[in-house]
Amino acid sequence: TYEFLSGDGSGSTQAADYVGMALTYRKHLLEAGILTESREDGASGDIPIRLDFLMSDAQSGVVGLENILMTTAEDVREILSDVMDNGIRNINSGLQGWQKNGVTFSRPDSRKYSAAAGSRRDFEKLITDFNKQGVDISCQVDYVTINKTMMSSFDNAVKHVNSWYSYVDKSNILPPTAPVTQFWYARPQRSVQWLDEQYEHAKGTAPSMTIDGIGSVLTGDYGDSGHITVEAALAMYQEQMESMDQVRKNIVNPGMYLWRYTDRYLQAPVGHSQFIFETDAVPFLQLVLNGTMEVYAPYANFSFYNQTDILKMIDYNVCPSFILTREPSWKLADTVSADLYSTEYNLYSKLIREVYSQVNTALSQVKGYRWVDRQVAEDGVIVNVYEKDGKIKKIIVNYTDDPVTLEGVDTAPKSARVTDAVQGQ
Repeated sequence: TYEFLSGDGSGSTQAADYVGMALTYRKHLLEAGILTESREDGASGDIPIRLDFLMSDAQSGVVGLENILMTTAEDVREILSDVMDNGIRNINSGLQGWQKNGVTFSRPDSRKYSAAAGSRRDFEKLITDFNKQGVDISCQVDYVTINKTMMSSFDNAVKHVNSWYSYVDKSNILPPTAPVTQFWYARPQRSVQWLDEQYEHAKGTAPSMTIDGIGSVLTGDYGDSGHITVEAALAMYQEQMESMDQVRKNIVNPGMYLWRYTDRYLQAPVGHSQFIFETDAVPFLQLVLNGTMEVYAPYANFSFYNQTDILKMIDYNVCPSFILTREPSWKLADTVSADLYSTEYNLYSKLIREVYSQVNTALSQVKGYRWVDRQVAEDGVIVNVYEKDGKIKKIIVNYTDDPVTLEGVDTAPKSARVTDAVQGQ
């Protein structure tokens, strides 16, 4: 499909810039049925926040693996209750490492809960109780990343065309004491099988599922039992997602092939590759997806919580997210989750409120509006334009250290301001 753009958008086409390209692409995806306007697009009120929890992981013990408990089901209950008591109500959460062997070594099809974190009844009651309060809690599973401790590679792991198992070696980025550093990719039919098994358990008991791996890793397989092309794997994933109509789907960084089925886009990129020929980062993806699904920023725990980053969430129209634990994160130092170096809730309770308050104050005012333009008024000053039923709102984002005045409106340094505008301005 070819779409030719020209001018500034005042003619018969969208503007010949990245905003025009994003809006044209969005229109094409809507017409193709790949994207659908959200049923909640016209709803007002507070924006959502994503609060994920790491329950447990494992490290090497004297004999075998030693489970490191970070958060119990009761801890999740207490933390979410505290957040809600502080005025934040629109919450959804994913539980990571809820299975018996923690986030790294639990089989994707396992329903054995970590006994130290809570019983099956504890987890199911947690999900049910908070669902009644409008809080969506789901169990997160990576359906693609597997390792030798978790299961055998035979008939489970993808093979390259040279008949070797495809793998990624993380020994250079994981601690030397990590219990495993080499990871395989699961065969697509195995990923689909495991996802279906988890879906059968989740439907009727949980409002959603949190799906990792399948959305961001797409690979064929040259295994002995027959070759599977990337196109065939893609079709298998889509067919499985199509059948999962009884739960909402929270997907980590999904590719376009799963956008049709995505209700929440988790860990959306907010930067660029930093190649020298790219002069700036722009919210192209966010412009395309606006109004079709909830889109969440990377975890604010890790260098994405200073004032500039908060402004970028507002600028990019993405909701904040955190990953939390009850126990201090130094306990993960010898696990594969060592990169989660700051997660303790006691350190973040105040920051969660501060980040959410700023982002929600701005974005809640344009909730249900259509994002129609993004202008660079001057270096470090962005104007995002939203429209709904002929009414125009603008969000002025001032990244600079100086106050700015645009259209008679003052915006303080390092802040964002929402203004009403007369249509055509």
